[in-house]
Amino acid sequence: MFLKIVNRIYSVIKIIEENLIIILLAIMISNVTLGVFFRYVLNNSLSWTEEVARYLMIWFAYIGMALAFRDESHVNVNAIVDLFPQSIRHLIKAISYTIVLIFLITLFSQSLKVFRIVKIQTSPSVQIPMIYPYLSVTFGAILMAIEVVYVIFKNISAVIKR
Repeated sequence: MFLKIVNRIYSVIKIIEENLIIILLAIMISNVTLGVFFRYVLNNSLSWTEEVARYLMIWFAYIGMALAFRDESHVNVNAIVDLFPQSIRHLIKAISYTIVLIFLITLFSQSLKVFRIVKIQTSPSVQIPMIYPYLSVTFGAILMAIEVVYVIFKNISAVIKR
């Protein structure tokens, strides 16, 4: 019962991540196209398109990192790990992802401390509170931690099944 609920919640999070990536990419492409059109066709560049593209790219990167954790597609070196039997490999992966999880928890807690500083700052061109771009770190750390916990359980369950 508990595992079924967790899988349901995880599938909802997956859908949210994938849709956010699609929406952010569409907005980013539209924004950059608009900036290029105004700069090179109308010879009247918009001051805010570059800044918006930068903030969208930051959000895109953090959500994309979470998706990469889900697929275990981050760059890694397997030369030493491949020398071990399959069951030990899963255990080594679980330990390494636990270390990553500790880092993500630290990143999350430290990103909350930054909010005190950036909540009073505004961006130069768009004049939005800088808490929104910095929120991408916090949000990304949460999503990555969820994905890492999922991968850890997947690797532990592979060890238990053997």
